[in-house]
Amino acid sequence: MKRSILSLGKVLDKANQKQINGGNVCDYYRDHNLCFGPVPGCLSCDQIQNYPGAINCVLIHSDCFEGTIPS
Repeated sequence: MKRSILSLGKVLDKANQKQINGGNVCDYYRDHNLCFGPVPGCLSCDQIQNYPGAINCVLIHSDCFEGTIPS
């Protein structure tokens, strides 16, 4: 009985825990399917500077780099 009472709560994996505890910017961008490039549904390459940290965690089309990594 004691064991069944203690296990009533849902077990949360690390991803769920991060989301509940604030997560990070990558979680937010991924949850909203953020991407950059000349692809339907993605933002244009020149908008990446408006999304801090996005370059490290979302899909970015190779055309956005034009040989260099945007700052």
